Amino acid sequence: MWRLKRLLELPPRAALQKVLAVLHASLRLAVWRIRDLVRSSYPQTKNVAQLGTVIAQRVLRLEDLGGGEWLTQVADHYLAHRFDLLGSGWVIVRHGMRCRGLEGARYQSAEAVHGPDSDASWLRRRINRANRREAQRIRRLIDPGYVPIDWQLDFKSGYRWREKSWYQWIPYGHLPGVDVKVPWELSRMQHLPQLALAFHAAQRSGRMTRPPEHYAREFRNQVLDFIAANPPRFGVNWRCTMDVAIRAVNWLIAYDLFRACGAEFDPDFERVLAASVHAHGRHIVGNLEWFPDGRGNHYLADIVGLLFVAVYLPRSAEADAWLAFAVQELLGEVELQFTPDGANFEASTSYHRLSTEMVLYATALLSGLSDDKRTALTGYDPHRVGAHPRLQPPSVSAVAQLNDSAIPLPAWYLERVERMVEFTMHAMKPDHKVAQFGDNDNGRLLRIWPAYFKTSVREARDRYANLRDYDLLGDEDTYWEEAGLDHGHLVGVARALFERADFAAAAPEDRVEESIVRALSGDRAFGSYRVHGVPGADTVRIGTDGDWRSAVESVLHATDGEMKCTLEVVVAGEGLWDQLQLHAYPDFGLYLYRSRRVFLAIRCGAVGQNGRGGHAHNDQLSFELNVDGEDWVTDPGTYLYTPMPTRRNEYRSARAHWGPRVADVGEPGGAFRYGLFRLGNAAAGKCSYFGPQGFAGKYDGYGQAVHRVFRLQDRGIEIVDWTDGPGRLEPFLPSRITGPLATAVPLSVGYGMRATC
Repeated sequence: MWRLKRLLELPPRAALQKVLAVLHASLRLAVWRIRDLVRSSYPQTKNVAQLGTVIAQRVLRLEDLGGGEWLTQVADHYLAHRFDLLGSGWVIVRHGMRCRGLEGARYQSAEAVHGPDSDASWLRRRINRANRREAQRIRRLIDPGYVPIDWQLDFKSGYRWREKSWYQWIPYGHLPGVDVKVPWELSRMQHLPQLALAFHAAQRSGRMTRPPEHYAREFRNQVLDFIAANPPRFGVNWRCTMDVAIRAVNWLIAYDLFRACGAEFDPDFERVLAASVHAHGRHIVGNLEWFPDGRGNHYLADIVGLLFVAVYLPRSAEADAWLAFAVQELLGEVELQFTPDGANFEASTSYHRLSTEMVLYATALLSGLSDDKRTALTGYDPHRVGAHPRLQPPSVSAVAQLNDSAIPLPAWYLERVERMVEFTMHAMKPDHKVAQFGDNDNGRLLRIWPAYFKTSVREARDRYANLRDYDLLGDEDTYWEEAGLDHGHLVGVARALFERADFAAAAPEDRVEESIVRALSGDRAFGSYRVHGVPGADTVRIGTDGDWRSAVESVLHATDGEMKCTLEVVVAGEGLWDQLQLHAYPDFGLYLYRSRRVFLAIRCGAVGQNGRGGHAHNDQLSFELNVDGEDWVTDPGTYLYTPMPTRRNEYRSARAHWGPRVADVGEPGGAFRYGLFRLGNAAAGKCSYFGPQGFAGKYDGYGQAVHRVFRLQDRGIEIVDWTDGPGRLEPFLPSRITGPLATAVPLSVGYGMRATC
């Protein structure tokens, strides 16, 4: 319904163009579907050239993986096909499994697959007719005794999609409790690089529970299992191009790591893998998530995935064009999706992490391009890519000029990437956990060396409501929980690319990712833009002393009672603001105060995505506060997207955040009338003063100006809200705090995770 409303809001000519575009796309998809139903969508594997390697051709400086106690047990989980994704808990994903459900929504288990099946006859009932023969042939390449994974299953709710369903006809968000992100997350196969590290660790030490070849065979079998059970363009795992692209990257990095560590694979597997990587590339090009005015991290993932595919495939007219197109679009999207100060345009610190991670790995890969691949940038055929936007010919494209430079990337691009990492470094608390503003869906490109912490099953179950009935491991068994808000790995990756002492100091020690990035880039590192005297985020100040005096005077003269609220934050001890640093990102809307004892992050700015607000929350003038390493005030997170719209809106509502609210008005900027992934820009905030004395800002989301001032004081912070209009402000409870405050909704530290209190 909201889509129809938006269509009716357009001018008649624009609305007609939208309708015609939809009809044209529908006709095109109908033709494609008929084609896929009458002939196999699998690529030919005859005479397929072997994939190239990048890491394996260079020196990979992996140590003994010290500090990786988690790797032994987590690798064992993966060998047993046990995964912990999006709040599921560690569960074995198999056909016919009984799922725990999501907040009471649970669907009947599907048919189980019993015992070894060398003929793969069970696939006949599940794969469409045109693809059955090839699916069974690939399935027979898997080692005897391997138990297949159910790739189509939402293993939280129990709902299952079908392998026969053509990808564009896959429904999602259509049933309560059903989350399409669950099979998508598993199908990214981000655990495979960790299996490669387990292979390496098994070679170097006796800590691993299995011999090295066991991890290599598991990698091989899981990839073949996926390819056999997911013919191209059929099933849920081809529905979202972003996930197709991320899967390709993880296959290629895992394969390259295995090869770098000495693993060898049989020719049949090599051919099937190379052919499927090629199919992934064609799928990405044919299903780009590009829109003239509404693209974001999905399209960036498409481009980065295509870049990896083009680099690892042998040179051909098609692969050369893909490489040039990926470079062209990467440059354009970095300029579009990141503001000049380096902040991502989606108004989410977690999506900033995802997009920056993609750009960093792409930058490393481009920095280390072989001479042969760089030559491809000058001689490609632009007509080999029929997608929008068009690939520019070499004669006019900036891509071709990159091959003439000693540094194959423009200076403005490298400065933008460096600033992206600065944003993350500044937005991290002392424990490397980020201030959580906007959506968080745990999105990553590569989970090579996650930040795990050790707890027990009992403790995890007591801590999270989503694990309340979890009983698949014993109470005292070790539970490895990933610290999804730890963004320190991003600075560790950047440490390999930029000569920055502060990056080196801020990143955790012994990051495996750093070694891999050095191998991808051929040990190329770039100097900092700061050496040229260019100002950074720490030099930004907004307003004048006069503006601050005006803000303080407004506080003193604001109407008392229902139109003014005050919160006094009292901190014991001395030296509260010693070594104070300020960092401002006005385009994102994030203002940071960091001292020896305090971390204060304030949200005030645009809703992101050029006014769409797809991943923003109603959090204007909200804040996070950490004192002496302890969180006092935190953002509540995200929890869920489409499976429970009421939860989605609950967690992005003004009530869930620590911003000023006008009572009895509803959501600022209006109700969530544009759907689950749009806010509209009516609720944007504006900063009028940011400096060492404090912060002043306002926003107009309630149809009247609502103001907030933070005053930094010797023993704490005073926060004062008031409104210019007749609205009654909802007061802070309590009005004075000396320690942690509970969030209005249960805290969610990651997608699908919900605290018990």
